[in-house]
Formats: sequence, structure tokens, C-alpha cells
Amino acid sequence: MKKLKLISFLILFMVLNSIVKAQEIYPGKASKLEKDIAAQFPFESKFIDLGAEKIHYVESGEGDPIILLHGLPSSSYLWRNVIPVIDGNKKVFALDFLGFGKSSFPKDRNVSVEVQYKMLTDFIEAKKLKNVTLFMQDIGSLVGMLYVIRQPENVKGVVLFEAPFMPAEYFYKQLPFTMKAFTKLTSKPQRAERWLVKKNFAGKNLAVNFFTGRKLSKEIKENYKKPWDDKERRYALTNGPDPGSLPKEKGKGNSEFEQLLNTIADGMKKTEKPILFFYAKRGLVNKKEAVKYARENFKNYSEVYLGKGKHFLTESHPVKMGEEFNKWFEKL
Repeated sequence: MKKLKLISFLILFMVLNSIVKAQEIYPGKASKLEKDIAAQFPFESKFIDLGAEKIHYVESGEGDPIILLHGLPSSSYLWRNVIPVIDGNKKVFALDFLGFGKSSFPKDRNVSVEVQYKMLTDFIEAKKLKNVTLFMQDIGSLVGMLYVIRQPENVKGVVLFEAPFMPAEYFYKQLPFTMKAFTKLTSKPQRAERWLVKKNFAGKNLAVNFFTGRKLSKEIKENYKKPWDDKERRYALTNGPDPGSLPKEKGKGNSEFEQLLNTIADGMKKTEKPILFFYAKRGLVNKKEAVKYARENFKNYSEVYLGKGKHFLTESHPVKMGEEFNKWFEKL
């Protein structure tokens, strides 16, 4: 009987301890999703020729340059409700990566991180932007963090959400089952082509719901899906960063993508640049372990817990993200 009581006590202690730790990561009651999320993209489209490619972007406001970098499978449309909150005395740019949104898709279909990185550096040089702050998500953060590591002299601050800033093994381990299953599903080129190109996963309602985690209007869904009507452009999803290489060795391998993650993780641990990290209770790429990692490894670090959200956090808390960014930016 005593042994049974002891076991029961230990189980209760472990449960309570896990609840306390979860509360430390997710303090208080999770904020509800913001209402009245606008579908319109009320910005003038601009284009710039960079070599053989044409890059689509929008800009707003005047002042210090803020560059918004989207992730998969999105475009500058992701930022439509954030831009109005953070512009004014800041010059905000939102780019479409090569093969995404309205930017051109290279004829050789090469949209690797290094290719996108060159596009970003060419854009910054062409626009003569100095002391930039990078606000980024997902693949956008891979490209942006490389810029932080390689050209720190031109970086003022770093803002991340749903971003792979951890070593490959750590990153893979903290992914939810759904993401591990998806990376396994696309782990072979033939499978990736089948699901992302032929079946047009990104152009389906299922994908939009998978990434947003909220009920969206028909207009918003159509705006996210429209770029993938062009079958050729869907190869941008198979010819870029390859998280499908992670399942084979569970992040312990030596694939090009795993090497990239490890390089970025090492560089971000060393940077002295101010970092702001947004995270949500559900998340898709960043779970509780990501928050713990950021707290333990980033030097000049701030964080904002948004509440409920998934991967496209700007579809859940755009106003809060813009307002919290402004507060953080003014203290830099």
C-alpha cells in the first residue's frame, strides 16, 4: 500500500511539474485569435530587376528599413495586416522570394537558400538599405539569418517566428507529429513532386487550414492558393530547402539542409544583435522546446507569447505582432 501511494505521489508530482513548466512557457490564459482579419492586399505592387529575375515587393512608410521575409508556402500577402501597424516612421519592405507570389521563377528552377540569399543581398544593395531590421518566418528566416551571420554590420535587429534557428537534431526532435509525417511524406524527390506539384498540396484548402489553424474567409484562402495555379511554379516548393532530408537520420545526418541548420544555429548563438521572438501555444515549427532553446542560447533576447496560433501567426495576431514589434524596436 505504501509503495502504491509513493508511486501515485510521484505521478502527481510529475504531472504538476509539467503543468508548471508549461505555464512558464505559455503564461496566463492564451489570447484569443484576433477578429476582422482583412483579406485585401491594399499595397501598390512594385518590381525590381535583379539580374535575369524580376522581384515583386511592396513598401510603406519612411525611416529605418524593416524587411519582411515570408515562409512556405506563402508570399508578401502574409504581411498585409502587419504592415499598417508597423509603418509610419519606419520604411517597411515585404518581398516575394523567387518562385513565390508575383516574383519570377528561375528557368533552371533553382530556388535554394543560397539563391534566395543572393536575391536578398542584391535587393538590399540595389535599394541602398542601411542598418536593416529583418522580420522573418520559416524559409524567410533561413535566408535572413544567413544575412545576419554574414553581414552583421548592416543589421540593426532580428525578429523571428516559426523559424528553424536550432541545430538539425534539436529542431527535428521538437517538431509535432504532423510536421514529422509531412517531412517523411516528401522525403523522396518522387514523393515531393507527386504531392507538391502534381497534387498541388499548397493550392488546396487543406494546406491553408494546416498552416493557419483558423477559419479563413473564402477570399483569403483564394489569395493564398492562387500563386499555385501555375503548375511550373509549384517546383519552387520542391527545389528549395529540403526538410524532407531530416527524417532519414532524425536530424543527425549530414545532408545539405542539416548542415545549413547547424551553421545557422551556431551563428545565431554567437550574434550580439537584438532578437525578438514571437511564439504561439500550438505552433507548427516552434514548440515549447524552441522557446527553451531560444532562452538558453540567444544573447540579446526578448520574447512575446501571442496566445493561440499555428504557422502563419500573422493570420492570428497581426495587430499584436505589429504593436509589440514597435515597442521592441523603439528600445533598440
